Amino acid sequence: MKFLYILMFLSMWSLGIFFLFRRTTSNFWIALTFLVGGMASYTFSMHLTIMPYFVDAAWLPELLSRLLYLSTVAAMNLYFYVLPYVFCMSGLLLNEKISLAWKRGWTILLFVGMAVLFGDHLINEPWNTFELHLFRLWDGLFVAFGCVFYMLAYVRERKGARGNSQRRTLVLPAVMLWAYVSDYMGMDYLQLGWWTFELRSNGVWQANVVIIFALFAAMLFFSIRYGIFGLKLRIERERLDYSIRTLTMGVTILNHSIKNEIQKVDYLAEKSVQLLASGKQEHAVQTISQIHGLTSHLLHMVNRIKEKAEDIELDVSTLEIRELIEAVTVSSRPLTESRAVRLTTSYETYGKLIGDEVHLKETLSNLIRNALDSISGDGGEIRLHTSYARRELRIDVIDNGAGITPEDLSRIFEPFYTTKKNALNYGLGLSYCRGVMAKHGGKLTVDASELGKGTTFRLHFPRHKFKPSERIQVAELNELKESNHEQTA
Repeated sequence: MKFLYILMFLSMWSLGIFFLFRRTTSNFWIALTFLVGGMASYTFSMHLTIMPYFVDAAWLPELLSRLLYLSTVAAMNLYFYVLPYVFCMSGLLLNEKISLAWKRGWTILLFVGMAVLFGDHLINEPWNTFELHLFRLWDGLFVAFGCVFYMLAYVRERKGARGNSQRRTLVLPAVMLWAYVSDYMGMDYLQLGWWTFELRSNGVWQANVVIIFALFAAMLFFSIRYGIFGLKLRIERERLDYSIRTLTMGVTILNHSIKNEIQKVDYLAEKSVQLLASGKQEHAVQTISQIHGLTSHLLHMVNRIKEKAEDIELDVSTLEIRELIEAVTVSSRPLTESRAVRLTTSYETYGKLIGDEVHLKETLSNLIRNALDSISGDGGEIRLHTSYARRELRIDVIDNGAGITPEDLSRIFEPFYTTKKNALNYGLGLSYCRGVMAKHGGKLTVDASELGKGTTFRLHFPRHKFKPSERIQVAELNELKESNHEQTA
């Protein structure tokens, strides 16, 4: 039984290292929760299992033995005083809907509370002795707030693409509640001596072996089967991607691109005929010039179809983000006008983006077309919005269409999966868009989707790909609003 304690802290620390590789702020704090959560198992492993075999060994220097002893005392201090704090922080930072100002306020408040508790312990007690009745209530408040933050993250994200992932994150607060009941409530007194310890408790803490191994198994299962905290082992989907590249993907993607552009050309040609018939030659010339832009883009796509059929290769350059978006909206407006759908733009930030102009235009055009297809009948609105948050550029494509069902959300990025009934839709658009964003070091996500209210697709670009300009001033914002109004009109 004693040897299982070694596996306990090794399992917890392995999970912590596992999440450290997912370089997001929330995952960093989740990793710390696992690492600090394994400190108690490390301490009991050293005192019960490991050091009894080596403490009297002639080859073991006394200095090394003392350092190891001090490491166990430090580990228990971290477990009792720091674990509730890092758990609470992991729940707080998992909430993307909470504003940065609120997060900073909570972070300061929580840190001050943890520092006061820890400092009081070091000042008034031997640091190898723990009277749990002195701090269990305060630790309980940290745990309670952490559970509330996790529940908020689940409730606020459950209708979006991250809903399933957030549901699985509830495993962590459940385990933390058990740890609080078994250790913080179940133990009354602990003193760590020289490779001995005195413990007064109800003995419930010995069941932690089962809980930790169950947690490890659950995390492993979720990671392989479903994906957790954004990490997925997609063995089957990688096989599908390979099959697509070896079959007839080139032809089908080319048809997909041609179909979108031909519809725009057809609308503009019909509009040109009407303008010429009514004697509006100047307007007709302007409309025909738009056709030239569409055919030019299509020729680029044809010349580079091999890249899309096998692997996307970027021809990067420095792009003005506003010019890129305006070019896409101009080329897409024929389709939206034919359906009386408002296509608008708004900007919280602009600047220079390093990327492939052709692929990014095609990606945004695909998202606009998908948004248009989700709007039933005439009317509706599609908006492109830029922002710079969490050290990344975000471009949102927002519509007020039909939304996406939870069943479809988990599959919409799969190649050849489509919810559209039209035989000309091959289910390759979103798969291609996701591939383009991956090549840019970013990602494509569904930020929100609600049936009957609409969907928001979000393009995430890493900060090293984007150099933002200074914050838009009030006058510039007004100018942009007027520009958006004119485009809508």
